[in-house]
Amino acid sequence: MPLDDFNSFDFGTFATPNVPSFPDGLASLQQLQPGQPQAYAPQQQGPYAVPPQAGTKRPSDAGHSRQISFEDQSRLAAEEDKRRRNTAASARFRIKKKAREQALEKREKELNDEVTQLKNRITHLETENKWLRGLVMEKTGAKESKFDPKLAAALKVLGKDSDSEDDKSAKSEAGEIE
Repeated sequence: MPLDDFNSFDFGTFATPNVPSFPDGLASLQQLQPGQPQAYAPQQQGPYAVPPQAGTKRPSDAGHSRQISFEDQSRLAAEEDKRRRNTAASARFRIKKKAREQALEKREKELNDEVTQLKNRITHLETENKWLRGLVMEKTGAKESKFDPKLAAALKVLGKDSDSEDDKSAKSEAGEIE
């Protein structure tokens, strides 16, 4: 926010609040706590103490103080601008970081889905391979095969252990030839 944003307000119309002054300072609080040892002795000063000045300004220094205040203002404006730019850059970084994280999470989910699909396909292909291996073993006549007995039961249920249509057609052709 620029430094000139609040220059247009008129603060002179507000009344000064009436705040009662407490001249005794902390002495009244020490009366409330009699068992506590006194750590320090409060100094009696007026409610608005003004620090003593070493000297007065000379008229030639008046222009110099304006220049310093202008330099201070420009320095403060530069610091505020730098702070604003840094805040904006930080916000952009956080947004980009969040987008990167979301993209990584999306990619992770996609890869996990792909891994699950590939595992399912591997399981399916392994099962199919066992079935085909069992069929080949049956076709070649090796009755004592090394494949899973559950697979043999599944093949029987599917009707694969009985003569297949290829075997029937081969036998019928062989019977016709004989």
